[in-house]
Amino acid sequence: MNLILSTPSIEYAQAVSHELWMLARPRGFSENETSQYYCGTFAHPDGTKVAIGPIDGQQNVHAKADEVAFVDIIRAALTEGEALALTNVINTNKGGKVTLTDIITATPSLAPNLVTREEMQADGWFPEVDEI
Repeated sequence: MNLILSTPSIEYAQAVSHELWMLARPRGFSENETSQYYCGTFAHPDGTKVAIGPIDGQQNVHAKADEVAFVDIIRAALTEGEALALTNVINTNKGGKVTLTDIITATPSLAPNLVTREEMQADGWFPEVDEI
């Protein structure tokens, strides 16, 4: 599964992916790691949408994860109640794991933006490349 973001900017998508990485490998533990991205980023060729993914499976949540930094980066896409619920889910699961697709599905503001690769393909995210 992939998530279409509310802000159509690759830099924003990279920042969201980075904060997802920080949930598992927070600041103070990951300085020497090269990637620091949880997943890939995609830009629709028409320039109107960006997405992150794949986000399937379980995400580790470090005991010292910064839930505020993660929630703050996506706060504009959430209601205040959803932001509080997401903060609580991360806090409750520190030292354990979360399933991102379950969290997104349970968040009404985000759920409609959860898409499969096939849906993205059908929507023109990955145009055919002409052979040279």
